[in-house]
Amino acid sequence: MMYFRREHLIVENYMRRRTFKIDLNAMMLLSYFSTWRTASEASQSLSGYTRESIFHSIRNLRDNGLLITKDSEEAKLENKFGHEWLWPTASRYYHFSTKIDDPHNSADEINQYYKKYLKGRKQPPIYKSYHKQPKINLSKESRPEAPFFRTLRRRHSTRELSGNAISFNDLSRLAFFTWGRISSYKTREFGELLHKTSPSAGARHPIETYGIINNVEGIEPGIYHYSVRDHSLELLKAGDFRERCEVLTAGHSWTRNASALFIMTAVIARTAWKYRVPRVYRAFLLDAGHLSQSFLLVATALGLGAFCIGILRDNLIEKELNLDGVSETVLFAVGVGQPLRSPHGPNESILHDHAQPPLNQG
Repeated sequence: MMYFRREHLIVENYMRRRTFKIDLNAMMLLSYFSTWRTASEASQSLSGYTRESIFHSIRNLRDNGLLITKDSEEAKLENKFGHEWLWPTASRYYHFSTKIDDPHNSADEINQYYKKYLKGRKQPPIYKSYHKQPKINLSKESRPEAPFFRTLRRRHSTRELSGNAISFNDLSRLAFFTWGRISSYKTREFGELLHKTSPSAGARHPIETYGIINNVEGIEPGIYHYSVRDHSLELLKAGDFRERCEVLTAGHSWTRNASALFIMTAVIARTAWKYRVPRVYRAFLLDAGHLSQSFLLVATALGLGAFCIGILRDNLIEKELNLDGVSETVLFAVGVGQPLRSPHGPNESILHDHAQPPLNQG
């Protein structure tokens, strides 16, 4: 990506999160290497420059990630990127430039931000109304509410968790009613498509889910992948990852008290295969939002505390899960646990529904 900033030409390698000021000479070299060429070919073709200066500039551009070497690991990743991210630059740039590499701000830094940018400044209104237009007042529910509406009223984000265990059955229901396959159906054009409790653009369902299990009855702590095919947890790494939860969520200490933290990723090809317009990148974000709300509502119905969080150390998580960040990439996370204070009880209609299959252990 190239743009001007304060009279300087800026080149940004948004995949690597590195930004440089460059001059016209460097710009000319970058243009020359729009296809694979050797340094010797460049020194012979670019007149007016010494061989040493050209070689020095090429090494500098390569070392800073603006040129890549053929058949290198970086070139292979770039090639995969070009084949799988089939949308124009806008969606590519937005995705990679909004990743979080550094830890979250400290409490002092947050207070400084508040004082500098927010304190004393008038907030925008939280309501919008057309005061002079005709108005029809809608009725409010007066008869006894259905259980689902009571669940909607009780839903709220919970960050104060005890760290105590949740039951195996509760985790099973959370996974099934959030990410599980309710049913599937055959289509002539697109083969088998899934029906889940949340919608997905084109029924592509690109989201995959990885659970960091900290304290769930009957499940050893570790990192698991949730298999939609057979409603099971597949063990990837065994061990205690509670401290790691805090690191992966950019320093949010309360996440370590979650009984389970679920990280949602997107498998790019599932959606890109069908849709080639850049707007469809939004479908990944919408899917994560739909699934998160389902998760929060199911947790509420089960009498559990739950939260969602988008402040994630993307690159660290991808390294932890052995993902390349191109064909599959991190989007969002949700967590669940026992709340320190219990403002509501479980929804009996879900607790006593045994129709869904059990979750396999291991």
